[in-house]
Amino acid sequence: MKADSSIFIDTNILVYSIDKDSPYHQETRDLIDKIDNRQVLACVSPQILGEFYSTITNPKKIKKPLTPNEAVEIVEGFLEADTVKKIYPTETTFTITLDLVRRYQIKALDFFDAYIVATMLDNGVRKIYTANDKDFKIFKEIEVITPLKVISTG
Repeated sequence: MKADSSIFIDTNILVYSIDKDSPYHQETRDLIDKIDNRQVLACVSPQILGEFYSTITNPKKIKKPLTPNEAVEIVEGFLEADTVKKIYPTETTFTITLDLVRRYQIKALDFFDAYIVATMLDNGVRKIYTANDKDFKIFKEIEVITPLKVISTG
């Protein structure tokens, strides 16, 4: 597992990039543009793309939810983009998740954040862009970067 220079993109960054009502819309659009222009090496996992789809089609989560067809088209765009690396859980990801859960005493839905971190670690990724830094600050193994820092880097 060698260190990767890619930066993992959390669900909320993707959501804000298409949600014009979000206070982070412009910052996250700027990040997506940097990814498209290969200024930022980005990666996502199937879990993130699933969460993204779930959120952008949910009227309880965003003001103007997309139709399933619109959402699938956007998700497929991320899947097909050669500027976004796709990383996947491996045979050891779940064991790493359980180690993280035990080490940090993770409970309830926070398990899924631990699974994200385990997927990152198992793929050599050590940085995550997220608007929810509190969800990931507990994990000493990774660096958490918020959207405002995203814009000041690069």
